[in-house]
Amino acid sequence: MLVKKITLGLAQSDKNYGYGSKQKDKFFQLINFALKNGITRFDTSPNYKNSDNLISHLNTKNLKISSKIPITEVKISKLDSFINHTIDNIFEKNKIERLENLFFYDPLIPIEKKRWHIYLKKINELKKKKLIKNVGFSVYNKYEIKNILDEFKPDIIQFPYNVFDQSLNNSDFLKELKKRKIILQARSVFLQGLLCEKKIHNHFNIWKDQFQKWNNFLKKNKIDNNIACTNFVLQNKLIDNFVFGFRNINELKIITNNLQDNKSNLDYSSLATNDRYLIDPRLWSNLNDKKFRYNYEEYRLNKGKILFGGMLLSKRVDQFIPGKWPNFFDKAYGCKIKDKNKTFLDFSLMGVGTNILGYSNKNVNNKVKRVIDKSNISTINSSLHLQLSKNLIDLNKWSSKCFFAKTGGEANAIALRISRCFNKKNKVAICGYHGWNDWYLSANLRKKNNLDHVLLSGLETLGIPSEFKNLVHPFFYNDLKSLKKIIKKEKNIGTIFMEVQRNIPPQKNFLKEVRKIADQNNIVLIFDECSSGFRENFGGIYKKYGVNPDIIVYGKAIANGYPLTAILGKDVVMKSAENSFISSTFWTDNLGAVAAIETLKEMKRLKSWIKIKKIGKKIKKFWMNISKKYQLDLEISGLDAMPSFNFKSKKNDYYKTYITQEMLKKNILASNTVYCCINHDKFLQTYFKELEKLFKRIKYFENEGNILNHISSPIIKKGFDRLN
Repeated sequence: MLVKKITLGLAQSDKNYGYGSKQKDKFFQLINFALKNGITRFDTSPNYKNSDNLISHLNTKNLKISSKIPITEVKISKLDSFINHTIDNIFEKNKIERLENLFFYDPLIPIEKKRWHIYLKKINELKKKKLIKNVGFSVYNKYEIKNILDEFKPDIIQFPYNVFDQSLNNSDFLKELKKRKIILQARSVFLQGLLCEKKIHNHFNIWKDQFQKWNNFLKKNKIDNNIACTNFVLQNKLIDNFVFGFRNINELKIITNNLQDNKSNLDYSSLATNDRYLIDPRLWSNLNDKKFRYNYEEYRLNKGKILFGGMLLSKRVDQFIPGKWPNFFDKAYGCKIKDKNKTFLDFSLMGVGTNILGYSNKNVNNKVKRVIDKSNISTINSSLHLQLSKNLIDLNKWSSKCFFAKTGGEANAIALRISRCFNKKNKVAICGYHGWNDWYLSANLRKKNNLDHVLLSGLETLGIPSEFKNLVHPFFYNDLKSLKKIIKKEKNIGTIFMEVQRNIPPQKNFLKEVRKIADQNNIVLIFDECSSGFRENFGGIYKKYGVNPDIIVYGKAIANGYPLTAILGKDVVMKSAENSFISSTFWTDNLGAVAAIETLKEMKRLKSWIKIKKIGKKIKKFWMNISKKYQLDLEISGLDAMPSFNFKSKKNDYYKTYITQEMLKKNILASNTVYCCINHDKFLQTYFKELEKLFKRIKYFENEGNILNHISSPIIKKGFDRLN
């Protein structure tokens, strides 16, 4: 019987819980009706006001009671007494002798080894005495489940599952959990009553389109909202039982009367959303803030009108904190960005590495403005590209020809086309990030996580022709064996395409050995210096190691924010592409060229690479000092001019999110990476002062606090998969 799969949730015993009408005075009537209809499972928690009073008045001998350990902030030394006190209270206040399930609300506990050891000791003791049958976690998403499973196999997992939150409606993932003999229990079936409301609450008007879609679905299928919610969860045969929280006895009667009429053919997939602010009640407190609601509505509008919400992944608000991170800029200068209301210090991406000389550099802008007045484009080519070519060839004396484009992705595609023209070989060995084009992403056709170790995890191959499957082969930086293995196995490798350096320097003459391998096998060596160029020295970082490529690609900082990328190569290689069609109208626009000419001039005059390296070293030193001061294990990496850090902790994503969230309150854009510009130096102390406060707080979280109680934002996770 389906009724046996129902667990009665008692959160509604608290009149302030969720949305909709609740009849507290008739809750005993509701419970008695449930018992008469064969519902013997009850879900409670110390956080559910009045629920213990209700259960304590029942004959619990044949009932299966579940309860939860709340998220807490106590010192490790006091943790043992906390868990003893909490569990004793659960038994005493509910007047029960055993628990069917004990859930932990805190998904981070298993990764805190010392704390988890204390919890486990108590859990094993209770299970041995047969006071608890199953131990598990009440989670909010798949990310939390995966973190838990890395450390511990629970007996049971309780997770949200409703028509809006279908993130766990994945049979493969659920089957994997079932294989591990984990009991699956769904909750939040009605999303705390939201899905059963006839009128949208004011704070949720942000999602009126989502609720309208829901209402249209109900009308089309001639089904009531609470029946539809129940119908959806009962369709999933992999789920063992469901927590249903009823606001009143009428809802319970309607559901039980309709259990056998379950419509298994309805398709709910169009109602799914991954909007955390809607489907995660922990984040609903943000909706009380009028400024947040306005900013988030603007964010959703932008995402609805512009594919992905923007043209560059790294600038998408999804990569930071939607509703809190600024959606648009009005003005930028130096290392400051102004939106409609505030001015922010940019200690994050600085245009994603484009503005070494700072935003709106006067000398560069003045040159560009003069060209605009004369026209940036015409039927005839501009001599500015010739002038820039001479400058770049002089800077890279091994090269003899240039070509120009606007973006790094297309410049790399051009470089590869030229290489293939030269040696008539199609396959590529890659080491690094080289853009969004089909040729690069095709690496994941052979193995879906081939590119995970490079820069972004979770890159899908949607839209990539399957015929490209065996063209691109990644190898690891500083690992010559992985490169040699590819070349030995794949006889048609014609190009080695790599970043010279990103996070770690070359070791054991790595670059020289790669050059030697390329020469021995008649392979074109391409250095992608879109990110690294002009940060360590005047030109490419390859100069530092004395290894010349056959082709080099520059981008990002070369024109201080104006769109321009440059492909330089040896004469014999470049000439081979003269009969290949490589052409685009706006590559002839001369604003990027004049900006690059002036940018190179300014860089040389200011010795900007020395300045930004010095700033980056100061930042790295400060990170190292505060990590030691607060005994936080930190991994610091990256070029000096684009330093990055990560906590050597499985809570790394949580801590990074907290830093971004709190720095925004101080009008500072910050994450764990800083692309340094010449203007940062005068604001370092402001950045240092605010960041140290947060490291001090993180130390508190490590000792006795709990980061979950202090994050009111979706967790920022590196990679493309967090957007899916």
